Amino acid sequence: MIDRVQLRHPLPVRLFHWTLAPLAIILTVTGLYITAPPGSNMRLTRKVHSLAGFLFTFGFVARLYYAIRRRDWRMIIPESYDLRKLPQFLKYELYLTSKKPRFRKYNPGQKLLYTFWPLEALFILPLGFFLYAPRLFARPIKWLGGLSRVRNLVYYTTLLTAATIAGHIYLAMTDSLGKLKSMFTGYYKRGT
Repeated sequence: MIDRVQLRHPLPVRLFHWTLAPLAIILTVTGLYITAPPGSNMRLTRKVHSLAGFLFTFGFVARLYYAIRRRDWRMIIPESYDLRKLPQFLKYELYLTSKKPRFRKYNPGQKLLYTFWPLEALFILPLGFFLYAPRLFARPIKWLGGLSRVRNLVYYTTLLTAATIAGHIYLAMTDSLGKLKSMFTGYYKRGT
């Protein structure tokens, strides 16, 4: 079999990834800090959190536009094929079998995460704006049950985000080294 080198991640995709990933981590960490601050430097933390939130929103919208324009969003939506392969995937990831199943570009776990994150962002971004300007968004805050309820929704969504980021890192580290390198170089050589 001849090893083929192929472009796996074009430059814009890598730039979006390496821009949005640190912002998501900053938002998660600062969001948890704001929820239960151990110190008194809240002004700086809120500024960093707000700046990261605005940058993430801009990058997220740009990434969605890019995905829709290129129609590459279809690769990340789980299909019936992925759902049929899910048991094999879980057995392998939970170390119940040593036989690594073959998947298309992304495995079912990655596809579930990549589908979840935009939906989660569409849920939490408005909530973040509600907390940023509660007087401006008084009506939707009231519909959701008050400011305390909105804070709880943001907190639990942040915990879920932290767990899925950890899951994403786990899936990236336990797949092939070549696929991991492709997030930096863009290219993937089969068999690595």
